[in-house]
Amino acid sequence: MNLFDEVSFGGVTLKNRIAVAPMGVVHDMDGGVSQQQADYLIERAKGGFGLIYPAAMTVTDKWESPVYSGATLTSVSHMLRLKNMVDEIHRYGAKVAIQITPGYGRVHAGPPGVTNHVSASDNTVFAYPDHKCHALTVDEIKEIMQDTTVAAGYAVAAGVDIIEIHSYGAYLIDQFFSKMWNRRTDEYGGSFENRMRFFREFVEAVRLGTGPDFPLAVKYTPVHTIPGGRTFEDEGIQIAKILDDMGFIYMHLDVGCYEVWNKAIPSSYDEEGSQLFAAKRLREEGIKTPFLVQGKLNNPALAKEVIESGTAELIALGHQSIADAYWPRKVKEGRYQDINYCICCNECVFSGNCSINPVVFHEREYAFKKPEKKRKILIVGGGPGGMYTAALAAHQEHDVTLWEKNLQLGGLANAAAGPDFKFDIRRYIDHLIANVYQSGVKVQFVEATPEKIDDFGADVVIIAAGAKAMIPPITGINKKNVVTAYQLLAENAPVGKNVVVLGGGHVGCEAALDLYNQGRNVTVIEALDSILAAPMPRNTYQALTKVIKESSITCLTGTKLTEVTDTGVKFSGPDGDREIACDHVVVAVGYKPDHSLKEQLKGKPYKVLSIGDYNAARDVLHAVEEGFHAIRLLDDLAEI
Repeated sequence: MNLFDEVSFGGVTLKNRIAVAPMGVVHDMDGGVSQQQADYLIERAKGGFGLIYPAAMTVTDKWESPVYSGATLTSVSHMLRLKNMVDEIHRYGAKVAIQITPGYGRVHAGPPGVTNHVSASDNTVFAYPDHKCHALTVDEIKEIMQDTTVAAGYAVAAGVDIIEIHSYGAYLIDQFFSKMWNRRTDEYGGSFENRMRFFREFVEAVRLGTGPDFPLAVKYTPVHTIPGGRTFEDEGIQIAKILDDMGFIYMHLDVGCYEVWNKAIPSSYDEEGSQLFAAKRLREEGIKTPFLVQGKLNNPALAKEVIESGTAELIALGHQSIADAYWPRKVKEGRYQDINYCICCNECVFSGNCSINPVVFHEREYAFKKPEKKRKILIVGGGPGGMYTAALAAHQEHDVTLWEKNLQLGGLANAAAGPDFKFDIRRYIDHLIANVYQSGVKVQFVEATPEKIDDFGADVVIIAAGAKAMIPPITGINKKNVVTAYQLLAENAPVGKNVVVLGGGHVGCEAALDLYNQGRNVTVIEALDSILAAPMPRNTYQALTKVIKESSITCLTGTKLTEVTDTGVKFSGPDGDREIACDHVVVAVGYKPDHSLKEQLKGKPYKVLSIGDYNAARDVLHAVEEGFHAIRLLDDLAEI
C-alpha cells in the first residue's frame, strides 16, 4: 500500500489515502455550512486531500445550541448549503464524508440556560460541574432516532459520499456505551447489550434515511485513558469486534476524552503518532475492518510508514490541514521543506485562529492580488514574524532585505524550540529559514541603527525586532550564576546540577521540564498561586501540567524570590522566609518590547511599520498575522 494509491471503500473510490479530519470549524449561526467553512474545505480539496470531513452534524437542535457546537443538519436549507460545498469539492476530485451525531451531551460547550444538556444519565456537565444533565427519556430517544433518519436523508440528497457514525470521545453515543456515564436501569442501560442499544438504533435510523447500501463508517474510542473509563480489556476490544461485523467500510479510531483532551487532540508534549497504539492493538486482536487513524501524523515519513506497514488504510490530518492546505501535494512532489508544519500550539482550539496560517477560514477575502507598486523593503529582525513577512513580500516581487543582529535566524522562537520535546517549533523555524532563502530575500546579519536604515534607502521599513527578557529588581539578580530562559534554551548556557527557575508560566515550566529531562534537580518559584496561570488551550494545559506533575520538579507557588546569593536563593512564601542552595537561577518572568528604534525613525521619508513582539510581547500568532496584513495591505499602508 502507498499513501497516494487510489483506493476504494464500500464502492467509494478515493484518489489517495489522506483525509482532512473532522473539526468544529466555522459555520453559520443556525448550524449550516457557512461560506467560510466551504472556502476552507474547498481549498483543502485543491491541495490534494482525497477525503474531506466538515464539522460533525447534529440531527436535532432541540437540545443543543449550534452556536456552541459543530454544524447541524435539520432542514432543507442546511442540506442545500451542504450540497453547494460538496459539489465544489467533488470538482477537485475529492470525496466528502460527514459525521452524523445525536449530540454532544455532557460535553456540549453551551452554558446552562442556552443549552439543555442531555446524557444517558444525570451526569455532571463537563464545563459546568455545578450542573447536571437531563437523562433522556425513552420517548425522547425515539424522537432523536426519527430526526436521525431525516438528517441522513438530507446527507444523501446533498451528495455526500460517506456517512460516519459519531460514537467516540465521550460524546452522546459514547455516553450510552460507557458504564462510567450510563447508569440507566431501563432497556438502554445496565448490561453491555443494553448500553449498545442506543448506538444500534442510531445506525438503523441512519440506514432508514440512506437505504441499505449507502457507505457507512464509524468512529469510536477503544480507550478513554482515564480512571473508570474504557480500556482495551474492559469492553474496548469487545466493542471493536461488534463493529467489525456490522458492515462499516472503515473504522475511524480515536483515543481519550475531554478529561484528557490532549490524548484526542495532541499537544507539543505528545509524541508523533500518539494514537497509533490503538490501531496496532486492534490489529493484534484480529479486527479486519480498515482503519482511519489520526494524531500527529504530519511527518511525511511517518505517514507513509503507517500506510506501507498496514497499520491503517487511511490517515487523517486535522491541525496540519489547517496549517497547510497543500500538504498532500507537497508530499507527493517531495517538497517536504515547503510544508508549513503545524506547531501543535492548539491556538486553533483556543481562539479559532492558526498561529502560522493567517489565511485559514479567510481563503476568499484574504486572496492576494499583485501589488500596484514594487517596493524596496527592509525587514528588521529575523524571528518568525520577520522571516514570514520577508518571504511573503519577496513572493509579491518586492525587493526585500532582512537584517538580523544575531548570527542565527529564529529570534525568540529559538528558545521555544530549545527543548527536545518542542521539535514541532524547530521544524517550523527550519521551514521559515528555507522559505526566506528560496524566495530570494537578501539576508544580512546586521544590527539596525537609525543611521544604517537611513543609508539603506528603503521605501518601507518593517520592524520585527522582538522583545527583551524582563529582569526583575531582585538583589543579586545580575550575578554570574543567573541566566535568562533564552540563554538557557536558545544558546545552551551551561548550568549546574541544581537549578531554580524564577517564573512558573509557559516558558518557565518548559525550561524546568527541559532541565529535568537532562537530569537536573529543579525548583520553580512562582509568585502567583498556581503555575501556568495565564490562559492557554485546555489540551496544552492538560498535557504540560501532567508531565510536570509526573516529574520530580518542585513548584513553590505564592512565593517571591527575594535574593540571589553566590550559593543559592532566598525567598518568602506560605511557609515564611526560606533559603535553598542551587548552582544557577534561570529567569523566566516574561518579555517586554523596546520601542526606541521606531521612535527614532519618526518623520523619516520612508514608511515605518512594526509587527509582533516589538509591538507587545505575545506569541507567533500575532507576529505572523501582523506581518501578513502588512504585506497584504501594503499599497494602502505605504501611502497613509
